[in-house]
Amino acid sequence: MDLTAYQYLQGNYAPVDEERDFGEDQLTVEGEVPANLSGAFMRDGANVAFQPNYYVYPLDGDGMVHAVYFKDGQVQYKNRWVETSHLKTERQFNRTIYGSVGKLLEVPEEVIEAGGEPSPVRNTANTNVIYHGDKLFAMWEGGFPHLLNNDLSTVGLYDYGGALKPGDALTAHPKVCPDTGQLVTCTQRWDSPNYSVQIFDAGGKHLKMIPVQFERKGIIHDLQITDNYVIIFYAPAFHSLEKAMKGEDPFMWEPELGTKIIVIPRDGNGKQMVFETDPFFSWHFCNGFEKGGKLIIDYIWIRSIPFAQAQASGAEKQPRRMHRMTLDLKTKKVVDEEFSDIFCEFSRVDERKMGKEYRYGFAASSNREWGDAHGYNCSGRYDFETGEVELYEFGSEANASEPVYVPNPDSEREEDGWVMSFVHNPGEGAFLSILSADDFERGPVAKIHIPGRVPNGFHANWMQGLTLK
Repeated sequence: MDLTAYQYLQGNYAPVDEERDFGEDQLTVEGEVPANLSGAFMRDGANVAFQPNYYVYPLDGDGMVHAVYFKDGQVQYKNRWVETSHLKTERQFNRTIYGSVGKLLEVPEEVIEAGGEPSPVRNTANTNVIYHGDKLFAMWEGGFPHLLNNDLSTVGLYDYGGALKPGDALTAHPKVCPDTGQLVTCTQRWDSPNYSVQIFDAGGKHLKMIPVQFERKGIIHDLQITDNYVIIFYAPAFHSLEKAMKGEDPFMWEPELGTKIIVIPRDGNGKQMVFETDPFFSWHFCNGFEKGGKLIIDYIWIRSIPFAQAQASGAEKQPRRMHRMTLDLKTKKVVDEEFSDIFCEFSRVDERKMGKEYRYGFAASSNREWGDAHGYNCSGRYDFETGEVELYEFGSEANASEPVYVPNPDSEREEDGWVMSFVHNPGEGAFLSILSADDFERGPVAKIHIPGRVPNGFHANWMQGLTLK
């Protein structure tokens, strides 16, 4: 492949073309792996398999999951493609067939006649990997999730026993309620502007759908839960399939419309509330909770839509900041304040505190200026009690992925867990970093060095109790 035209396919953004299996004897462990961890750390990401016709960071590329399995202080590593129908069809023809969300391609008749995937919209399965109801899923919010086996082999598309209908697109960014185990998520459709909150019980059975009506389909990646509400940001950011098929710029930013915050009762009863603010965009919430008749929402603020069809537009490099927003449910007043001026993204919390009052947030962070591309060379801890931010820098040229909080199974305290992320540092290579949540200054308690590269990716999660059988 010739990837020189695409800045977000250079360096550690470049794909890898091998599926690898490394046992304990092939991994180098620096430090000491916590012995009481049993489960798997997994991260999904874009990994192009054939020459792209276009590449719009961060939306394109076939999904590949990287996993490190923990049991009795021992570790193993695997990486696997998500075997989507689009990837299988391109392998059948040994060439690029499908386009980018920024520039779609018509599917050739010869491909359809040969039984290839007919949809021009590639289900990349590249955005997130989650474990819920004893099932492992690779997710992309433009279509159905893909069910995976514990060893990352692909089972196929999953419709939750018919709860998902043809054309439904399940978000890649659900939340799990720590009290009930419910998966709170949403579906959107390419043929409708409306948004539907979807709630599944702890075993994955569909419980309810809560409709939210919009005049236009917005770009909504994340949602936040509290004890009684689901919160979404409806920014003036839109995507047009018709424009993408014509080769025109399909991404639209209309700041005159402002951003709306939609507050939806989780029980499906009661009136949905709409708060209006100046325009902003956000990929990710950190957490949210209810206190004194108000909703406190911590999230990553971005001034405008952070991507464009044009290569090297710079849109993706604009500032991203941790913000705290307060919504007064009685007066409808919105107070939105910058919590930190540090460039950050991929914010996470101790999932046991999801929707609850909490102290620490974690985010991929940067303490340096980037050139052609951007990245994160630090893991950051954001203390919402003291206002302090502590960064651990992996190196000025390092790339650190989303930091995931991993709870200590022997403690309920936020401080007693660990923070894991894949890191690539030139000269040191790829490793899984394990930081102590209460002592970033100390640095990693363990580094699990992985032969070969682990490219930059998107969302990761800790899969408690998931092991190789």
